Amino acid sequence: MTEATATIELSGLGAQDPLAYLASLGCLLALSAGCQRAGLAQPTMRFGVGGALTPIMQAPLADAEALLDMLVADLDEIAGRDEDGIRDCFLTFDYPDDAGNVVRDLKPPPKVFRKFAQKLIDGASPVERRTIDWAAASLTDVAVDRSKGAGKPFALHFTAGNQRFLNIALELLDGTGTKQSSRPVDRDDLRAAVLGPWMNDRDLKVFSWSPTQDRAYALRAVDPSGDQKLGNPGADWLALRGIGLLSSAPVGAKIETSGVRGGWKTGTFSYPIWPDPLDEYGVRALLRHPAVRGDDPATNEGRWSVTRTLPRGVEVLTCRISRSDQGGYGAFSRPSRR
Repeated sequence: MTEATATIELSGLGAQDPLAYLASLGCLLALSAGCQRAGLAQPTMRFGVGGALTPIMQAPLADAEALLDMLVADLDEIAGRDEDGIRDCFLTFDYPDDAGNVVRDLKPPPKVFRKFAQKLIDGASPVERRTIDWAAASLTDVAVDRSKGAGKPFALHFTAGNQRFLNIALELLDGTGTKQSSRPVDRDDLRAAVLGPWMNDRDLKVFSWSPTQDRAYALRAVDPSGDQKLGNPGADWLALRGIGLLSSAPVGAKIETSGVRGGWKTGTFSYPIWPDPLDEYGVRALLRHPAVRGDDPATNEGRWSVTRTLPRGVEVLTCRISRSDQGGYGAFSRPSRR
């Protein structure tokens, strides 16, 4: 007897927004983990070919409500709200600064991260790899900031100053107060993220992975630093979940992230869309395909383009990465399609 498979369009997650794209990856990872725990077949995902480039999930689920059930269960497990009550240690990772204050960010001294990562490696397995995947996507124990000697985070680390990356992650899990707009991410947020519409009416912190959240001072009449960024925390949570499909590696004393080419302030992030269903492992491999980053003009001029080695039907979207001079906050441009 075969399992019934539902085809569910994730209508809130068009790939024309990098945040929505990363959130679709997170949705696939969360569903894959849930189906594995339940002994069900692995879900797959593909993208529609229309202008919105909407992800379409195929999973052994009854409908979109069952999909949301799995997303909520995945969130609760990671947050330590299930029967085990253990929060994922990647999200609680911290280290002291020079003054002994606790820092929850992705810029630890390499030796601190090396010790943390070794414990993750010792406890990981082929079916229990969420935490090590998060760590491998975002940090190395080699790359350092040349001016401060702190660890250099992955290229999608867009927070700066007092906006610590892991503080934002914990705020998504715990909320910030009693106001309705400050509650933790819940089922309604996940529904809005996956199925839409995005209302941009919640005041939890954001990772700034959507071009709509960029507030460049040069384009404003007044300094925008005092403005509250409103967002869709369900999308930010799923995008955080989704970075576990990326990878980072040291190249010399630098860090390189899958899909990213160029420097810290003037790079690009490229990501694939595909027309045929792929499971988590197929997507993981495609994201690491060298052609996703595209040709390097300095080394590939006049040679056969690596882009031609992409599987049939796969397209690549590319957006610019910029960082402000006021604090180094990062932002994506709208992606172009090649």
